[in-house]
Formats: sequence, C-alpha cells, structure tokens
Amino acid sequence: MKTVFSCALIIGLALAMPANAVEFTTPQALLSQRFRNSERVTFIKVRPDAAQRGTLQARLGRALPKPEYTFFVATSRGQTDGYALFDDELGQHEPISFGTFFDAQGQITAVEVVAYREPFGDGIRAERFRKQFLGRTARSQFRSGTDIDTISGATISSRSMCVGVERAAVLFEILIKGNGAAPSAHAQ
Repeated sequence: MKTVFSCALIIGLALAMPANAVEFTTPQALLSQRFRNSERVTFIKVRPDAAQRGTLQARLGRALPKPEYTFFVATSRGQTDGYALFDDELGQHEPISFGTFFDAQGQITAVEVVAYREPFGDGIRAERFRKQFLGRTARSQFRSGTDIDTISGATISSRSMCVGVERAAVLFEILIKGNGAAPSAHAQ
C-alpha cells in the first residue's frame, strides 16, 4: 500500500509540474496567424548605437539585455501591415518567451506567450491579462499592479511581462519608428 501511495504521489507531482520548458506556440506560427492577410513578412535586425542605447536605457530605467533585436515586418502592396518582436524576460527563475505585435503606427495589437518555463505563474497566458496591453504605445504606462492588473499567483510573471512589453514598445518607437527603418530584403 505504501509503495502504491508513493508511486501515485510521484506521478501526481510530475503531472502537476510542467516540464522545464513548455512551448505553447512558435514565432513562425504566430507570424502566420497574425499576418495571415499580409503578402509578405520580412525582418529588420536593429542594433542600437551608443546614443540610442543610452536613450533606451534612460527611458526603460534598466540596461538592455541584448545588443541586437529582430523586428518582423508584414507588408501588402508596398504598405506596412504591422510589426512583431519576439523576446525573453526573466520570470522568477527562468525566461518567459513572448511576442509583441504592433500596427504600423506602433500601437500594440497582441501579446502572446511563446514559452513559459516556471512551475507556477502561467496565468499570464490568459486573455484577460494579455488584452490589457492592447492599444498601448511606448508613451503608455506599463507599471505592474497600477497600469496593468497582475494575476494572482503570477505576480512576478506579470511584472516581467510588463517590463518586456514596455521594452518592445520603446524599442519600436526609437529603433523602428524613430529611424524610419524600412523592411529589409530578408523574407520569412
């Protein structure tokens, strides 16, 4: 009886805790879904120069975690349909992979969690949490618990998503919109 209970307990715990990385979707699948009506999806690799990096870090109040970012650009008939940036932000212990989608002017049109690696806190995947970012821009406020309601049991993950989505919006404003960057020849 003790062995059966121990085995049941071990199996129950294994089922309750997610694997090291739970991938919910892929960037390619999200690009296909979000830009399904676009004729073409290309990408722009942007590397902030020293002045841009200083401006970005001052606006965000923290250092940039990467030297380079890749924005995907959806176009139809020579017009930009939208942009997407896939990035990671540290949760409590592990990175959360997510995508932020923008219209041509820089308003957020979607936030999607690509992979979540923590055993708890994946409530940030809920639509009611993610839809709070819709319509925001780099000029919006992204404070967790004030501007964006946190998810009970996912406070750290909620805060992490606010940091990551704000970074995406500010990167868009300064590196894409501010530079007038045009889509490169890199088709996806």
